[in-house]
Amino acid sequence: MGNRSEKTNVNKSRKMIFAVIIFFLVVSMGLISYLSGFHIDLSQKYRSIEDYENIIFKDSWDNQCYRLWAWGLVKTEDAAVFEDHRDPDTSSYEYRLLVEKAGAEWIEQIVPSPNGKYILYVERIYRGTGTTDDEDVYYIVYSVDDDTNTTVYSGYRQFLLVDWK
Repeated sequence: MGNRSEKTNVNKSRKMIFAVIIFFLVVSMGLISYLSGFHIDLSQKYRSIEDYENIIFKDSWDNQCYRLWAWGLVKTEDAAVFEDHRDPDTSSYEYRLLVEKAGAEWIEQIVPSPNGKYILYVERIYRGTGTTDDEDVYYIVYSVDDDTNTTVYSGYRQFLLVDWK
């Protein structure tokens, strides 16, 4: 009889330990998601883009610069030289290429890569709720060679400047 109660206690202990581990995993993932602003990129597709490490995002309000990281963007040193690429020329080769080949519609910024193989562009998509600045913002790299788009970052109301050093 004592042997049976010991097995029951061991099973209860194992179940309790398993429940505690699951609880801490769920809380940890929730905390990571919250701290990253829910911009975790598990696909890591942007890593296939040559020289992606030199894409810089800048918050124009506080002049803080960011770079791509697994949990979205990470703060980095401020860029001494940061070119403003807003209000692109609609008659430029890059703009026409993005509209015709990539299907882009609401282009806010265009930044060619230093090696000329890619074009980074920012597209703002209005949600249609009737309020101002209610937009999803997509930071997309178009590959000239492959004719493919890769979203490197996106977020609701994530209005950032971009440059590619």
